Amino acid sequence: MKKYFKLLIITLVLSLSIIGLTGCGKEKTKEEKNPIIGKWENKTSPSYVYTFNEDGTGDYSGVKFTYTAEDNNISITYESSSVPFKSTYEIKDNQLNIKDSFGNDTIYIKK
Repeated sequence: MKKYFKLLIITLVLSLSIIGLTGCGKEKTKEEKNPIIGKWENKTSPSYVYTFNEDGTGDYSGVKFTYTAEDNNISITYESSSVPFKSTYEIKDNQLNIKDSFGNDTIYIKK
């Protein structure tokens, strides 16, 4: 009986250790959780800069806005408008590609 009890205790300790270790790991940064967060400079016109904040607010070259970004869809509502700009975006190799309302690509570089 003691042999089975020891085996049970060892199995229990090993199981709890494995469960505890699987919960360990590096916590993702805010940029890893939402890669659009940060400052993005227009590739061809560097004076046009998007800044996306973690709290859903941002700035586009001095114009404040709120935004939501999920599943490569973005909705931006500028402070001077009540109608949101809705588009798709893609981030690849530190480049943000936003399609404009005509379907044209605008590339921004992460700063």
